[in-house]
Amino acid sequence: MNTGPIPDEIPSNLPEQILIQDAKTAATQMINCKVIQGGPLLPLGDVPRLVANYGGKSEDWVKIVSTQKASIYGAIVQVHWFKNTATGQSVEFKFKRTYPKTAPKNT
Repeated sequence: MNTGPIPDEIPSNLPEQILIQDAKTAATQMINCKVIQGGPLLPLGDVPRLVANYGGKSEDWVKIVSTQKASIYGAIVQVHWFKNTATGQSVEFKFKRTYPKTAPKNT
């Protein structure tokens, strides 16, 4: 189990650079993003680590996803991060890659 802060993921290509830059802008303005987990009704599993590393109350931390996506090397890529809704602090930006499921081949 990771106990320390997790650094932002480093983009490895131009589309990822654009996605993470747009996500960081979205994080400050709360546009083009949505809460997917957290708050008092759906607490995060990462809350103890987030509170220990960044402070705040457990109910203030939420997980956010950017609504912007890009297709990069066959994967649909979005940016996820954590935000403290009381302080506005956004931390630990990372890429979430979803690969399409392939249909089984007929034999």
